[in-house]
Amino acid sequence: MVTKIPKPDDDSIEILNLVLGERVKFKKFYGRITKDLTARYRQYDVQKGCPTGMPPLMLRNYVETDNEAIDRKKSLIGLYNPETDKYPFNELEKLRKKNKLLACPVCGELGRPRTLDHCLPKTTYPEFAIHLLNLVPACDWCQGEKLTDYKNAAGARSFLHPYYDEVNQALYTIRLQAPYLTPVISFEIRNNLPEELKELVASHLKGIDFWERFKEYFENSYQNIIHIASDTRAAGIITVTTAIQSAYSLEAGKGINSWDAVVYRSLLEDPAVMDFLERGVLSDFP
Repeated sequence: MVTKIPKPDDDSIEILNLVLGERVKFKKFYGRITKDLTARYRQYDVQKGCPTGMPPLMLRNYVETDNEAIDRKKSLIGLYNPETDKYPFNELEKLRKKNKLLACPVCGELGRPRTLDHCLPKTTYPEFAIHLLNLVPACDWCQGEKLTDYKNAAGARSFLHPYYDEVNQALYTIRLQAPYLTPVISFEIRNNLPEELKELVASHLKGIDFWERFKEYFENSYQNIIHIASDTRAAGIITVTTAIQSAYSLEAGKGINSWDAVVYRSLLEDPAVMDFLERGVLSDFP
């Protein structure tokens, strides 16, 4: 994740109670599990979505047979796809369509995310299928890359959590190696991050295939910036540095790790690249 976002406005436990209160089918099962579900929702918040010491509920403890446990798992997962007049349809739609985000909080790609990612996958944790704190707006690509991955070898979260992790800071930088008209680019996580956060950022970015996605975007953006630098120098009104600083200020408002913000910040932090853009030969670009 590259942006911390506010938790959902709706209270997850209140929504859970409303959901279970209007379900008629399997009422006996829901009656048995409600207390433990509520406790588990609170535990999720306390542990900030970390699965350590929080294994999935054993649904067999709330039913009479193994087959019934399998069926009730499907029932819990099915709560995520309610009819339009049932809870939590409106609450889920609010997260999908009215999240007010300008970039995906999981990867930073520009554009409002329209899908929801289960931080702890509902196939493993069906009890969290409609836990609003477990549902994060995400772009389609992040959804497809992350799938059901969620923990590392130690059993802790392997992905950043947009509601909990303090990541509203620059997380990574793009490095350019001369020749700067067609540079070799590389990616590195910033050294000033706490070691634990660095490891989590690395795991997160690997899990969403970040670099392969971002690399092409950066290459195209950089070529456009060379055009902008050429035009800015020709106009002679402001410096290239001022133009890029202004662009960075605008893009950072969408998220300090949104893709364009990363592009502009990486350039501004590299004196050799900025000197090239201000004074280097850009004759290949009219």
